[in-house]
Amino acid sequence: MTLPFVPHAIDVDDLEDWGAHPHPLNGTAPHTYGKVYFSDDQGHENGIWECTPGFYQLARSSHEMCFILEGHWILTGELGDIYELRAGDMITLKKGWRGESHVIEKVRKAYLEF
Repeated sequence: MTLPFVPHAIDVDDLEDWGAHPHPLNGTAPHTYGKVYFSDDQGHENGIWECTPGFYQLARSSHEMCFILEGHWILTGELGDIYELRAGDMITLKKGWRGESHVIEKVRKAYLEF
C-alpha cells in the first residue's frame, strides 16, 4: 500500500484550476486551485487548496482541518466569531459552521475533510 505523501507541499506547482469560487461576496471573484491526494467513499479527502484574494460565503457540510501554508485569511462566523489565519496556523472548521471568508493575501492550505 502506498501512502499519499506530498513533500514540500508549499512548493507544489501542479494544482488544478478549480475555477471561480461558487459563492463570491462584495463583487469579488476569488479563484481557486487545488489537488486531491486522497479520497474515499465515506467523504474523507485531503489535499492542497489555494485561493486568490476576495470575499466568499462559507458553509461547511463536513468537518475540515486546515493547515495554512501561506497567505492571510480572515474567517468571520455568523455568530460574530473571528479567526485571523496566517502561515503556520491550523484551524478545524466544524460541520455546520457558516460565515464569511476574506482572503487578504493568496491562501494555500493543506486540508483534511472528515
